[in-house]
This record gives sequence, C-alpha cells and structure tokens, in this order.
Amino acid sequence: MATPVKTPLGFNPIPTTPAPAPAAPTGLLDQAKAAFAKVNQFREDLKLPNPGTYEGVNREVKHTFLTNHVFDGARCDITKALTPNFQVTHSFALGSSASPSSYNFGTAFIGQQSFLSGNLDTDGNVQARANYAWSSSNVSKAQAQFSNTPGHSMLQVEQDYSGRDFNVNLKGVNPSPIDGTGIFIGSYLQSVTQHLALGAEAVYQRPTPGQEETIWSYVAKYTGPDYIVTAQYQGFGAIQAAYYLRYSEKVDFGTEIQIVTAGGRREAVASVGGKFEFRRSTFRGQIDTTGKVSAVLEEKIVPGFSFLVSGEMDHGKGQSRFGVGMMWEV
Repeated sequence: MATPVKTPLGFNPIPTTPAPAPAAPTGLLDQAKAAFAKVNQFREDLKLPNPGTYEGVNREVKHTFLTNHVFDGARCDITKALTPNFQVTHSFALGSSASPSSYNFGTAFIGQQSFLSGNLDTDGNVQARANYAWSSSNVSKAQAQFSNTPGHSMLQVEQDYSGRDFNVNLKGVNPSPIDGTGIFIGSYLQSVTQHLALGAEAVYQRPTPGQEETIWSYVAKYTGPDYIVTAQYQGFGAIQAAYYLRYSEKVDFGTEIQIVTAGGRREAVASVGGKFEFRRSTFRGQIDTTGKVSAVLEEKIVPGFSFLVSGEMDHGKGQSRFGVGMMWEV
C-alpha cells in the first residue's frame, strides 16, 4: 500500500508509486549493447589519455636526432608567403658529395581543414601531398611521387583516426584494385594506464598475385612526467628501444639502440643525441657506436633569416662531410 506524502499544508491525499526498475537486458543483442556500454563507462572513468600514433611513438627522439638535419655542400631555402594560407619555397643544393646540384620548387596551402603541398625538382620528379580533416580526430591523407626512374613512382593513401584513448591508422602503398597487389599497413595503439600504451602493427605485402607476406610488430610506450621510454619488436628480427628526456624547456636528450638478429646476424647500433636551444640559435649533436659524430648549428641572424653549419665525421669509414646553408623567409 502506498504511503501519502506529507506536505507543508498536511498530507497529500494522492498516493505515490515507486518508479519501476529498469528492465534487464534480454536477447543476445541487448546483452552485447549493455556490455559495450559498461566497458565504455569503465574507460571514461579511467580518463586515459590519447597515446598518439603508432608511427610517432619515437617522434620526440627523432626530433632530437639529426636524421633530417645533416647535409653537406651549400644549401639555400627561400620561403615566400603569398597569402596567409599559401606559400612557395625555392631550395638550392650545391656541391654535395652524395647527390648532384639541384633546384626544388615547392608550394603549400594550409587551410582550416585541408593541407596541400607539391614539389618539383630539376630531375623532373614531382611529389604531392594532401590532407583533409573530416573532424579533429578523423583525417584522410594521400601522397604521390612521380619519377622518371623506373620503380620510384609511388602512391600512398592513409586514414588516421584518434579516439579518446586510442589511435587507428590504415595505409595502402601502391594499391592495385585489379589484382590486389601492394603494401597494406594497419596499426593500433591503446592507452592501458595513465602512462602506459601498447600497440601492434601488421604489414601485408603482396608484390605479385602469387606472392604475399605478413609481418607483425609490437610496441610499448611509457610516458613519465619529463621522459618517454619506448620498446619495439619487429617481426623480421629487429628490436628497438629509445629513451627521451626533457631536461628543461630548452634542453632535450635522446638515446636509441637498434638490434638486428635476422638471418643469423648479430648487429647493434646505439645513438645518443642532444638538442640545445639558446636565445638566437639551436644546436644539435649526435654520436653513435659506429664512430659517427654529427653536429648542426642554426644561428638566427635577424627575424626570418638563419645561417646553418653542418658537420659529420665517420671515424669507422674515415669519411667526413661539411655544409653551410641559409634559410630566408620573406
């Protein structure tokens, strides 16, 4: 029997009835939906961070190293912003021991949702890239390269999706819908705690209709307050570990070791690098166990104009490289 509710003026003569309890899920589909909702609620309660992309687990270490900064000979890059969203770049390279003198013309358009860029060099090679962000977490990408050299032309399509605590990436390199050939890559990186993320990547190669191969790779990434530790195992017999330290706002250190055990090989290379930012200059230095020592200094002379000095000594091979360059933004 329902009990009357007491009000400031007396008893309410209308009885109240308790709200009915939610019905238990019935059927396989309802049970699956209920389980999925519980898992999502559990993940929301954990408040896990987004781990970034699988491809970028060692991004901080790579930015500290000199992989894309060392050059030899003379180099000059001139960038002109024609509009707030559109710019052109003229790049000159002279006297390099690794490649002949060249000129490269590049353009770039940066919009709110899209990014377009293209490059053309003196050998007739054309490179193009396009990104479109359907949302802040869903981005489509495409890259193409057209070359007069046989086998150097390439087309790559990519889809990247970043969830609240995970990232999914799908790629296709030279995919052929006619015979199904190409290289197809899928990766997934998931945060399991506030600091630890685990992921896997599958590379499916099908160069010809009668030949195919799948290689699996696994990665673990631990992010501390001012450091990042990563470990990666690649299915063809390679192990890679890296450590990044943010010593201060202007000083970064990184170290990496790569071990190859495929085909009876026992090879290992360890590298240590540092990046130092001063008021008007940036210095990068790196040394590895093969006896290679590299350094690059970028000096900002005036706003928009920088002078670069690059040097590398390979004690193991008895070789050295030296280069000077300028970067000018007009």
